[in-house]
Amino acid sequence: MWQTDWAEKPRQTANAEATQSSTLPTASVRSTYLLSWNEHCIECAVPDCYALCPLYVQRRDRKCARFKYGISPNPQYPGLFPFGAEVEFRRWGKLESAFGFGSVTPWQVRWLDRIDRVALNCINPISSLLRGVSPYLRINGAYAVLRERLLQTFTRNRKEDFDEFVIEVWNLESQAVRLVLECWQQGPKFRTSVLLEPGRTIQRIPAVAMNIDLYGGFGMVRVYPDNDAEAHVVFSWLDFVRYRRPVGRDAVAETGGTDARSAQPAATTKIKCVIWDLDQTAWDGILGEQDAAHVSVRPEVLQTMMALDERGILQSIASKNDYDNAWSVLERLGVAHLFLYPQINWEPKSANVQRIVTALNIGVDSCGFIDDSPFERAEVAHELPGIRSFADSDVRTLLERSEFDVPVTEESRQRRVFYRAESQRKQEAIPYEGRYETFLKSCEMKTTLFKPTQRDHAERCLELLHRSNQLNLSTYRYTREEFEQLLEQRDVVCICTACCDRFGDYGIVGFASLVVSKDGAVLKDFVLSCRVAQKKLENAWFKWLAGAAGASGYNKIRAPYRKTPRNGVLLNAMLEVGFVETMKKDAGSLLELDCDATPPSSDIVSVVANDLDLPPAGEFSLRSGELASGDVEERRHAAS
Repeated sequence: MWQTDWAEKPRQTANAEATQSSTLPTASVRSTYLLSWNEHCIECAVPDCYALCPLYVQRRDRKCARFKYGISPNPQYPGLFPFGAEVEFRRWGKLESAFGFGSVTPWQVRWLDRIDRVALNCINPISSLLRGVSPYLRINGAYAVLRERLLQTFTRNRKEDFDEFVIEVWNLESQAVRLVLECWQQGPKFRTSVLLEPGRTIQRIPAVAMNIDLYGGFGMVRVYPDNDAEAHVVFSWLDFVRYRRPVGRDAVAETGGTDARSAQPAATTKIKCVIWDLDQTAWDGILGEQDAAHVSVRPEVLQTMMALDERGILQSIASKNDYDNAWSVLERLGVAHLFLYPQINWEPKSANVQRIVTALNIGVDSCGFIDDSPFERAEVAHELPGIRSFADSDVRTLLERSEFDVPVTEESRQRRVFYRAESQRKQEAIPYEGRYETFLKSCEMKTTLFKPTQRDHAERCLELLHRSNQLNLSTYRYTREEFEQLLEQRDVVCICTACCDRFGDYGIVGFASLVVSKDGAVLKDFVLSCRVAQKKLENAWFKWLAGAAGASGYNKIRAPYRKTPRNGVLLNAMLEVGFVETMKKDAGSLLELDCDATPPSSDIVSVVANDLDLPPAGEFSLRSGELASGDVEERRHAAS
């Protein structure tokens, strides 16, 4: 429920022209936890702050208004309720709800909200009259206390476990903003952040990963913009949910084994990770019911596992088993080294798959899940829409599918090794307790820039352009012929980026193409692997580029940014290093960087450039008959 007590007026300021449908229909939700979201301040120091804080804005009850117009119902964005909760955060504003309630059905929570709003319609006029007599006659405050106690009484003994915490939120501003989500219960229990690009963002967090007991001691959950930012958003969902189970083990059996595969989307992206079940999938039988010494991997499974590793497709495990017992079998069989972030426990497999996806920093739609059980496949597909599910009988033909047809390079063969080194980096970072840049400096990161003249280098660059979504400037997918032509153009400087640190070698992690002419320097392509995301490599990279371009006589570097639902993280990174948006449209924007700029934190990664001098400004012209950069752009638009 939402504290709409102080909503000054129905805002409805969203840019949408019509009501937006939620991605989570209430019909699929069995129950939610009754959260009561209220307006609070991150740096609250009542009552002294009312007199001393320069950010204090008086609310009608004389408390501090950290939201510009309160929490306003906006019917354009229905979710759990027939409206979304529109909030304009001021600095230090936060949403907060205490634990202490219980579970309710979507119908019940809507019914409770209607009663609450009828009561407020009666109380608000009376409260206004009483404030005219004395500002200390706060009938709204008394009602808020009574409401909380009544809700606690209503939900007493209604205890259920929940599947996920669902955040569905609309960012109404043109700039991205990051929201922080925290849970406290006798100290901090969980913290994460969600990047909100303009428009809708969906985030699903497995409830078991939040490490809290909703029915235990006093606790609370908080949501606020990162870095004291202001934000204008609408929440459709901000709730713990338990889903209905339309497909059960018996129902699957009665329908002849039909599962979610028939409804899953077409394979439009390549598989980056395969997540295996163990019992009756990787091997025959149930591990807990037989002698572990006699367990062996099925031949076709072992062959597929080795081929996937050769292709650079990552692998992990989601299995309901005893960890020590299962892992010792995998080590004896000589395949344990193939698996990253294995999840072997008795929790729902969807929660374990989500942990793997989060740890690898990849999308659910680029994962394949293999399990012999139709029930488990249906459960994972239901909780994680977009995942590709396969039965154990599909293993023999798995490698023939188009989504597994990926370029094989020396770089891709080492991908598992790179990710394992990244896992070690994360473990090493723990003692630094948030001093992230200090930790990065201790990693002694070094990047090497060079022209991709060798075939393996060019293949890896093409692979990056095809596979990367988040850190991709143009998102243009070159054909091999187009890419070979790009490498041969005299007015294009192609740059390959490799990286290493004291933990090991990342390999080739980036590619860029810079078109140079008498009119200036234009960065047409810039792509980085997610393995080096947020490690300040791009800061050092653009410092080098600005310096090299400036030394060659260029004043600015222009970069056309093509906006997609996935690459907002790159826009934020480029704005951080000093790019500015000079032209902005719905499809993207034009970014410019002064060549005398020095990006922040650009000294963390050292840069070595091999034979990458830029042609001097004003001294370069195209040969007749060569493919001009404008032609490349025309072909890109035609392809789009």
